Amino acid sequence: MKLTLKIEDGPFAGHSLDLRSGVLAIGRDPACGLRFESVAEVSRRHATLTCEAARFVLADAGSTNGTLVNGQPVATCAVRDGDLIQLGPRGPRLRVAIEAETTAPPPADVPTVPPARVPAAVQGGLYDPMRDKGRRYSPASLVLIFGMLGLGAFLGLLVALLSFFELGLGASVAGVVIAFAPAPLYLGVWLWLDRNDPEPAWVLGACLVWGAGAATFVSGIVNVLFEGATHALTNDAQIASFLSASISAPIIEEATKGLGVLLLLLFLRKEFDGVIDGIVFAGVVALGFAAVENVLYYGRAVSKGGLGDLAVVFVLRGVLGPFGHAVYTSMTGIGLGIARQSHNPLVRLGAPVLGYCGAVLLHSLWNVLAGLAGGVAFLVTYVFFWVPLFLVFFGVVTAMGFQESKLIRRMLELEVARGLITRARVDIVASWTRRIGWLFSALGNGALLKARRDFLYAATRLALCYWHVSRAQDEGGVTMSFGEIPRFQAALHRLANRV
Repeated sequence: MKLTLKIEDGPFAGHSLDLRSGVLAIGRDPACGLRFESVAEVSRRHATLTCEAARFVLADAGSTNGTLVNGQPVATCAVRDGDLIQLGPRGPRLRVAIEAETTAPPPADVPTVPPARVPAAVQGGLYDPMRDKGRRYSPASLVLIFGMLGLGAFLGLLVALLSFFELGLGASVAGVVIAFAPAPLYLGVWLWLDRNDPEPAWVLGACLVWGAGAATFVSGIVNVLFEGATHALTNDAQIASFLSASISAPIIEEATKGLGVLLLLLFLRKEFDGVIDGIVFAGVVALGFAAVENVLYYGRAVSKGGLGDLAVVFVLRGVLGPFGHAVYTSMTGIGLGIARQSHNPLVRLGAPVLGYCGAVLLHSLWNVLAGLAGGVAFLVTYVFFWVPLFLVFFGVVTAMGFQESKLIRRMLELEVARGLITRARVDIVASWTRRIGWLFSALGNGALLKARRDFLYAATRLALCYWHVSRAQDEGGVTMSFGEIPRFQAALHRLANRV
């Protein structure tokens, strides 16, 4: 079935546009498939036409002047052959012609459908799922990720070699075992926080390798140079070490770790949805960094003081402060996440800077207190300052995860009303325990398991796209998520009978 829109007046009078499938956005915005750039009566996102089974649904997109069908204002309706659509009382008029229309009358009322800009798999401004090649990443994004992996792995190898020559084989092996043994447990915490919209494993792998390799290597060089220069000026090794830990380490280490998260924001915006993603990416980068750093601390303790010194260092770094680096760098991740969600230029520039400053401040404060307050004084500081801080941080992040679940449920109400997804499946998408159970019940059936994983991904991404579009409309901005909506709608439609 094909719908043809013939423009009867205005700057494009006499022109026509065909719609056979997908979604057509109408308005003044460059993202719209049918664009009236210079017509003031038309809103930036005025209306949408959506092909649904054997009908075409017109939906006003919250326009200023409204949308009329045959002279009557409508919010949503199924259009018929011969209908006259008008964009505002004095706006352009569009005559509808439908070929091979079904004899059964379409429903009179259907729920609103948010406007959806079309991605690259489009012919003539309309999204066509049959032409979609499924490419999620641009070549530049792929080059970035594999570049992060390659650079991180290479520099990580250099760090490993330098550690081996400094510590010797026995101390190096002991440091690696003790430092990396609890790493899966710590990683599990961040994966749980990311439960609603799990990031691709290879992206998280790039974060881990970046923190373990590139950030560690560059920070190590800068810290050694700073400590050497300070020692030359003060002629006091203890003062030089303290200043390096209190000044140089926080500044350079949070900069190199934060750079990895920033690169993801710049080149993988489709995977970077907001504050929670910023925290997760920052936490995984910091986990890689902390594990390699702990190898050096544990190895040096073994080589210099034996098991006694190792026990002290392990309690300090592995028991009292295992999430220290993750919390510090999460400040940068939060700033970048806020920037991702905002369309205010000052916020987009200022939030990452403030986040980085917060990361440096917390990192420096930990090192200063550890260096100045020894024994009982440090434990008192830890119990009454750091423990409450860590608990508040994880409490807030956990609450944000539950709020994200509610957000997903709310954003998918549109698709429940349209019939694209059932409420029972929305309940699965929005619940971590139900997700796990749903996937677990498909074990042993590879095709079903893959279909369910793809379904959960598409439903979650669709909900987040709607959220991004809603925020952008509230702030009068534009978001690239606008163009992703038809892609995930098509994926859900394709997978509905396979899960």
